[in-house]
Amino acid sequence: MSKLRDRRVGGSRRPIHRIHLIHEAVKEGGFPNCRILAERLEVTDKTVQRDINFMRDDLGLPLEYDRRMHGYTYTGAVDDCPAFGIGAKELAAYLLAREAIGAVSGTALEQVVRDLFLQLNRMVEYQANVSCEHIDQLVSRRARGLARADPETFGRLAEALLGQFEIVFYYHKIGAERSEPRRVRPYHLGEVDGCWYLIAHDLKRGALRTFALPRISRVHLEETKFKRPADFDGSAYLDRSFSVWSAQEGESPQLVQVHLRGYAARMAQERRWHPTQELKRLDTAGELVELRFMVSRPEELLRWVLSWGSKAKVIGPECLKQRVSKELARMRDEENDGWGK
Repeated sequence: MSKLRDRRVGGSRRPIHRIHLIHEAVKEGGFPNCRILAERLEVTDKTVQRDINFMRDDLGLPLEYDRRMHGYTYTGAVDDCPAFGIGAKELAAYLLAREAIGAVSGTALEQVVRDLFLQLNRMVEYQANVSCEHIDQLVSRRARGLARADPETFGRLAEALLGQFEIVFYYHKIGAERSEPRRVRPYHLGEVDGCWYLIAHDLKRGALRTFALPRISRVHLEETKFKRPADFDGSAYLDRSFSVWSAQEGESPQLVQVHLRGYAARMAQERRWHPTQELKRLDTAGELVELRFMVSRPEELLRWVLSWGSKAKVIGPECLKQRVSKELARMRDEENDGWGK
């Protein structure tokens, strides 16, 4: 019991410290109970009981109360108390991983992910001595333009992916008057810029297509099964595009060069928009930079380039330069025509 003798106020100890002291006391024998441990640690009986429950239920230690000896003992071999120390890097990884819940918010997977985090949350609460509710008040993530996927739709697509079943659904393309049926073989689900997308082989068109989940409805799993190509890599497929537009048959990646200046140049040195992104400083102060991307369809960068306004200039390819010029001309024409009045 000597290792429990500490003149510091027990409430000031981190929970992980108390747990290690309790572990050592139980290992030494003597069958310490909650009252004895509470007195030695200068905490309440409830605090000790909570620590013991955590050691047994979450750390998996064979810790049991012996009614005959009126105290706790290990009923199996235990060498050291399981380590679950959390340093700066581990805490950062945990906080970032918790944000994964936001990516599946509103889908059939949300509760599954939350359940997976329950035990990890309890460990962090003990180690950091802070509740997860308090963490939510300290750390948050805001995804711009988040599109929620219907839980039933997401669940059926996930079931089809795992079972490799062909599916039929209705899809409403942007600009179309009505939805149309599609029969596909689902290959991959990916989240890009706050929206979930399905990559699938469209049987009628005989090619891969990308579908936005918010525009998918009436999903039906067919009895026909298929075998997903062994060489298909969904993440790599999305990496070839800047957002979700991917190369069609016969298209090859093209080099896109964009100059950014001022605040746009400074922000570009802090962020990464594409896996192939390369940045080159064009001045010593970092106020002018060149970004390079290898993408299959350069025109999809139109919206991104325009978002920087006068701080961006397209160097190449020519097709993207023309798209930007035409869009700016249309904007001027619409303004002169009094659009929106």
